[in-house]
Amino acid sequence: MADLIKWSKNNWKNLDKDFIFDLGNITEKTFDVTAQKWALVIANQGRGVEKNQLRNFYDKVLELYQKSVNMEKEEYKTKLLPFIKMLRSKVYYAKNKENGKVNDAFVEFMEYSLNQIDEDKKKFENFKYLFEAIMGFYMKEKIIKLYFNRKTKKQVIDCKKSLIFLEETFKNYECKEN
Repeated sequence: MADLIKWSKNNWKNLDKDFIFDLGNITEKTFDVTAQKWALVIANQGRGVEKNQLRNFYDKVLELYQKSVNMEKEEYKTKLLPFIKMLRSKVYYAKNKENGKVNDAFVEFMEYSLNQIDEDKKKFENFKYLFEAIMGFYMKEKIIKLYFNRKTKKQVIDCKKSLIFLEETFKNYECKEN
C-alpha cells in the first residue's frame, strides 16, 4: 500500500514537515519530495483540482515569469510584483466560483508561496520551478474497489493495487490485502 499523507487545511504545517518550503532557500527535497506531496494533495484533497485548471494557473505564472526575465529589480518591484500578488485574487475567485474549480490545498499552496515572493526575483523563479515540479507529479488517486461491507458501511479496497494518498480519503475505506 502506498504511504498515507496526512493533510488538513488548518494544520498541514504541523502534520508533515515535507510540505514546508522556503522559496529563498531551496533544498534537494523542494522540487522532489515537497513538490510530490503538494501535487498529490492538490490533485486529490476534497474534489481535487483538475489538471487543466492547474495548467491555467501555471501558464499565468509562466507568462509573468517571462516578463520578469529581463527586468531590473526596481521595474520588477513596481511593474510586475503587483500582478504576481494578484494571483491570490484569481485563486480565491476560482475557489469561490460555483462548483469551485480549486480546492483548499491549492489555495493553501498558493497563499504559502505568494506570501514568500517579494522583491527578490529569485524567489519568484523558484516558485515557477516548484509549480513546474508539481505539474510533473500531478496524479489522481487510484482506488480499486472490491465490494461494499454492509457491516462496517465502508467500501473494501485492494490495498496492494490501490494508491491511497490522503488519510482523509482512506477513512472511507476498509483495506484488504489479497
